[in-house]
Amino acid sequence: MSDENMSDENDVIVGYLVQREDEDGDVTFWDPRNEWQEDPNEGKFYENEDEANADAKKLQEGDSATITVELVFEDDEDPEEDAEDEKA
Repeated sequence: MSDENMSDENDVIVGYLVQREDEDGDVTFWDPRNEWQEDPNEGKFYENEDEANADAKKLQEGDSATITVELVFEDDEDPEEDAEDEKA
């Protein structure tokens, strides 16, 4: 098992996003009020995987694009560390 896979096992899942990838490879995220958004921060954040899967299944009907439920992991980076990186 690679180190990359090991870190994934330790990541904490905090929620889910419904993602759509069209035939050109463009990725968008579902928001019920504004439909498909390019910014994942504007997509609906699901805390329940079953709800995300149910919406993805409904959205897939009649859509030729690939619609999937993507995991959202806890951001364990230190904000102070990011600020120091920006100064450098």
